[in-house]
Amino acid sequence: MKAFLSICVGLLLSTYAFTQNREASIQAEIDAINEMPLWVAYLVPLDSLGEVVSDEFVDFSQVYSYKLLDDSQIENAFPLLTVYFDEKDKVRKAFKRWADGGALHSIAYYDSNGQLVYGAYNKDVETYGRIYADTFRSGLSVKMFPTTECIEKQYGVALQKPRNARKIRFVPQPGDDAVLCSSHVYSSPNGKKSAKGEDGIYIYFGMPVIVSALAGDWCKITSIFHAPIGYAPIRNVEVIK
Repeated sequence: MKAFLSICVGLLLSTYAFTQNREASIQAEIDAINEMPLWVAYLVPLDSLGEVVSDEFVDFSQVYSYKLLDDSQIENAFPLLTVYFDEKDKVRKAFKRWADGGALHSIAYYDSNGQLVYGAYNKDVETYGRIYADTFRSGLSVKMFPTTECIEKQYGVALQKPRNARKIRFVPQPGDDAVLCSSHVYSSPNGKKSAKGEDGIYIYFGMPVIVSALAGDWCKITSIFHAPIGYAPIRNVEVIK
């Protein structure tokens, strides 16, 4: 019996260690992508005349094609997807908002072969979370995080950065707009966990926030109205640029 229990405990510990190592490895790849210089482009719908469909709530019966534009070309446009390319013109990250331009719909990270590494999504108040590379086979993950090849087929576009695309990095800096990928914050780094911010505001996954300061591996964040919220680990804060 003792031997059997020892085996069970050993299996549990090895599974836990494997999971921790896997997530640490994926987090290292996420960090590497965020530290890369990336170039941003915006996927927008076009009407029959080749003009950008600027309606916030797109009537897809009026959409005839799609195109990737740079910052100087998207005035009055509502991008369906924001795409970030590395120096070799490979998509490494994609961000999608809801149709009203509000909080997070989904964020996807890709390796240099266009395969998914990690994603965060927020369907509604009760359905949200993170998906790592080895769990991408579920129907939800395929729908929320299509591969780059699927994006090209779905929208009929070649994923290439525009000539005048803006170069950015995603390492958090004070003043950055961001999205909170957690349903809680902390009173201080490693402090008390809370589902409410300092001003009593309700915390939710996908919440738009602003990075107000950095403290080691932590971000101090505020609401978009600059009301104090609290602290979150940098890994729980997705910068939006």
